[in-house]
Amino acid sequence: MKVCHTCNRQYADSLKFCLEDGTVLTTVPDAGATLIDPPATLRMTPRQTDAGALAPRRNTTLLFVAVGAIALVLVIGVVAVLIMFSLNSQTASPAPSSARSTPSPNLPPPLNSTTISKEVEGVNNEVGSALVNGDPDALTRLLADDYRYVSDVGLTLNKLEVLMLIRTGNLSYEYLNTSNPKVEVNAEMTKADVTAQARSKGQLRRQPFTDSNFYRNSFEKRDGRWQLVSATVWHRQ
Repeated sequence: MKVCHTCNRQYADSLKFCLEDGTVLTTVPDAGATLIDPPATLRMTPRQTDAGALAPRRNTTLLFVAVGAIALVLVIGVVAVLIMFSLNSQTASPAPSSARSTPSPNLPPPLNSTTISKEVEGVNNEVGSALVNGDPDALTRLLADDYRYVSDVGLTLNKLEVLMLIRTGNLSYEYLNTSNPKVEVNAEMTKADVTAQARSKGQLRRQPFTDSNFYRNSFEKRDGRWQLVSATVWHRQ
């Protein structure tokens, strides 16, 4: 026969493991032992359970359960805090850029009629300087391609004719002075008129002249820059 050294139960030689606790059986010759054969009906005597021995096991199990519950509560708490932080970060709306930023000192001032008036007046002065200096390159940039000059004495010139007179020396100025300029800008700030009084001295087609007149120079902003579109000149009555 065979015996289990864990529970001391005895089995027939045909078994290899204890049916109670799975311990490997050891062969022990004992003629008076009761044999247990699986094919036969097994009659097992219940083992007496020592309540004192089970108590520590039960206490240990309860301890593990308590520790696991505490750990679970801590994990849930951490996850809840992370979720709340994430929601707060997403729902907090940033302050408008205009409220949290200050204008950079390097940015140009906002466009308004006063700013445009000064800008157009500066371009008008550039045109006068280019005529006095006989600078056809500056005039090419400042005069629009469809520029027209009209005088009340019957003189009419386009851009090509003005440039040709300057290049050939048939139009030159000793001085060209402007006084009392007034600038009017349209609502879209794309057109502007400069009205002023002018005094000039020079020569046109080899004929000297000294003149005093009023003029209106009309400017338009094209391709991002101001250009002189037309000039109308009239003399005092």
